[in-house]
Amino acid sequence: MDEIEKDNLIKRIRFKSLEYDITSNYKRLHDRLSMESLPDIRGISRTWRWIACAASIALIIVSSLYVMNLQSAGEMVWYETTAVPDAKTKIVLPDSSAVWLNANACLRYPRSFDEDIRKVDISGDAFFQVRKGDKPFIVDLGKLHIKVLGTSFNVVANRKDHEIIVTLLEGKIALYDNDKPGEPETILNPNNQAVYSMADGGITISSIYPETVTSWVTGIFRFNNRSLTQIATELERAFHVKIHIEGEDMRQKTFNAVFEDEETLDEILAILQISAKYNIERKRGEIYLR
Repeated sequence: MDEIEKDNLIKRIRFKSLEYDITSNYKRLHDRLSMESLPDIRGISRTWRWIACAASIALIIVSSLYVMNLQSAGEMVWYETTAVPDAKTKIVLPDSSAVWLNANACLRYPRSFDEDIRKVDISGDAFFQVRKGDKPFIVDLGKLHIKVLGTSFNVVANRKDHEIIVTLLEGKIALYDNDKPGEPETILNPNNQAVYSMADGGITISSIYPETVTSWVTGIFRFNNRSLTQIATELERAFHVKIHIEGEDMRQKTFNAVFEDEETLDEILAILQISAKYNIERKRGEIYLR
């Protein structure tokens, strides 16, 4: 392309002047860097790292321009974050509330909350620590939504499953059926777990040990008279691996054990193996207890 053609092309391009808020953009970048889960780049060549960095910077610039363009039109800007497989991710919301996403969980939240409510959408396994405030905090789960002013709770809301599980650790929350506006379906107190059936809309309330649902966040496991099947389910959520147990007697065998030093999965299975007397086999990324 000669110089005349370049000049003609440049004259045809029109650039729109955009306002650039240095403070807000720095905060957004800081929040992204504060996430607990970052991809492992070991083993990637230096050339590809530079290419990835350049692509990321270009994407950030384009995204920033798009966000600012939307803001100039007075529209609310929403972010959507999905935790990568085999990892956990922490998100800090605009009101300083924190959300931990388990593998593949997806959180949708606005860049800034409006004047009346703080509302987010969640799909998957997530743990919330909501900052107290005057504006109600709403978590939309699809069929249900949760209303809270300040508390901590765990949600399992995989849209393809047949149930939604909400477990309250602190504070108080109300569960509303989105198809039945009006009064809440139920109000949970600490250490209560609600299981909502997608089939009939029924809700079952039970009392639980909060550690059984927060171990994937804290790394602390307390097994009180828990069957090996229940333990395996909890370890699967925390370590993102499928565990197969062969033999009904072994599935129902119960254990009392505490792991508070962030032991690895191999260490936990090895300690339980002393009592359970099973053999451990790994095959195609899955674990078999025989």
